[in-house]
Amino acid sequence: MADGDDHNNTTASDGNKKGNKQRKASKWRAMKQKKKEQKRKKFAENSDADNGHSSNAKKPKLNHWKKEYDDGSVTPHEGSFAHPEMQKLFNVKIDEDDDLSVGKTDQNIGAEQAEDSKEAVSAEETATTTTPADTDKVPKRKLAFLVSFLGSNYSGFQINALTKSLHSEIELGLYRAGLISKSNFGHPSKYSWSNSARTDKGVHAAAQVCSFKGEMIYQNEIDDFKKQLDAMREKVNECLPDDVRILDFERVTRTFCARTSRDKVRYQYMVPAFMFCSRDEVRKAFAVDDVATTASPIDRKFTPMEASKLVQDDVSPDLLCAARTKLLQYRVSPETLQRLSDGLKLFEGTHSFHNYTRRVGADNASATRYIIKFAPLVPILVPGSEDGQPETQWVPVQVTGQSFLLNQIRKMISAAVDHARGVLSTEQITQTFSKDCRMKVNVAPAQGLFLDRSFFDLYNKHKVKNAPKNCNQPELEILDWVEEDEKEMPAAVRRIEEFKNQKITPHIVQEEALEGNFVKYLYLQDILYAQEIYSSIEDDKE
Repeated sequence: MADGDDHNNTTASDGNKKGNKQRKASKWRAMKQKKKEQKRKKFAENSDADNGHSSNAKKPKLNHWKKEYDDGSVTPHEGSFAHPEMQKLFNVKIDEDDDLSVGKTDQNIGAEQAEDSKEAVSAEETATTTTPADTDKVPKRKLAFLVSFLGSNYSGFQINALTKSLHSEIELGLYRAGLISKSNFGHPSKYSWSNSARTDKGVHAAAQVCSFKGEMIYQNEIDDFKKQLDAMREKVNECLPDDVRILDFERVTRTFCARTSRDKVRYQYMVPAFMFCSRDEVRKAFAVDDVATTASPIDRKFTPMEASKLVQDDVSPDLLCAARTKLLQYRVSPETLQRLSDGLKLFEGTHSFHNYTRRVGADNASATRYIIKFAPLVPILVPGSEDGQPETQWVPVQVTGQSFLLNQIRKMISAAVDHARGVLSTEQITQTFSKDCRMKVNVAPAQGLFLDRSFFDLYNKHKVKNAPKNCNQPELEILDWVEEDEKEMPAAVRRIEEFKNQKITPHIVQEEALEGNFVKYLYLQDILYAQEIYSSIEDDKE
């Protein structure tokens, strides 16, 4: 009897549960249906408002990346050359047909599209034959491209309002080449733009990687897909200035993003040999005695730009030239190079780099970064020039990590160089990683830094693993943009090395000869701020 009662009770409870589920499901369906009806009603009201049927109805809101002029026209990003203000500011001329599209209202665009459709219908009625080329549309594909550039003439890579950025310059070249359509020009989100790294002002790149949805402009002219990409690369380079070069195009998967798909990144910094001079040698080069170096160090708290201007005001060009002539004779010894290597190794691993950036506290999780490798390369000698510049020695330093903070690499270089020349101890560098320590670390000049490589190892592994599922499509290749031992160097990697050796390195050397940024840095480091660098601070609120 007891077992039968339990069975009846269980059956009744199961029935109640099923009934509750059915009632909840019916309520959910009714609620979804109600929301759909509300959306249809709202859409109908907005359509009537646009057609002039209702003056009180609200107009539909634009997407968050769109802005409007007072006349109701959709405008491009204020940092894009598609924007009229950018064209006026930098004297950039767009084709007349393209220029007319900027600032048009949605109603005007819709009217033009209606007229185009009418003309197309009339053309079909009157035409006797239609060729396949007329009906073929140019398809869009998700592409990744490799770009090298000199950053001296740009405000940085990131697109910003009313500034000449590398993103805006590259976008203009892609548009003029036909890879970005007129309707997408000036709207990065429309063509799914992404870049693997954001370089600061004055920083160069040998291998920046970007991804976007591009028009396959040679689809109907060239059968071989690889040759199409090569032709597109040449076409875009014709529309870019000499300090920006596209080195390679590759087709990627639809979900590829240059920023999130990147596993790690490698930067290189060119250190002139005279930065390893001792402080006494620097003082002698500038003809400064010890009494002058101790004068009122507390009053000197400036931004890097203000400090650079202060050097120009305090030090005459003749003195800077004389000091540079003496410093260029210095050569790095094997012992100094070993100390540099030991100092760089201290940064490897996971540490808190709050002392090597700005506006990031020790308790901020973003201050923790992972450095995979940090090491110097063999020093190189750059021959003298015809205008009388002497031969100089430079020490390349490469650092590989997952990601970096603002000014982190340049501050680490500054500290490692001071460790090599005996100004900073091993214990002091280790102490900077402690969250209880707040220490002033100077920033090395931006002119010696450039992006060397972006790595996509995980993406390449997935491509190889899923190749059979994709029927081994030849156009879906791995991003083979990194040199490997005992393997033939790919064509794209050869172009990277050529740009680095023929453009970036000579530019850094010439820029130092003209502006003397590294010599000014030594004056700040060893004379102006000698008493303040590596001193403890309670709280940095800059």
